Amino acid sequence: MQENKSPTKTADYIYAHLQDLTHLARQNELDMLVYLLEMAQIEAMEISKQIRPTRSL
Repeated sequence: MQENKSPTKTADYIYAHLQDLTHLARQNELDMLVYLLEMAQIEAMEISKQIRPTRSL
């Protein structure tokens, strides 16, 4: 378990694990769970984007 990490790293960490869990749920045809996990993935990705500073080129 991660402790004392930045919010961006925490959101990225959660997103990565949600991908694995979604894949597992999809393999076992757990459709409602797949849906919920995908929603959580989207939320984690959005949080990560909101936290991460934008870079100007």
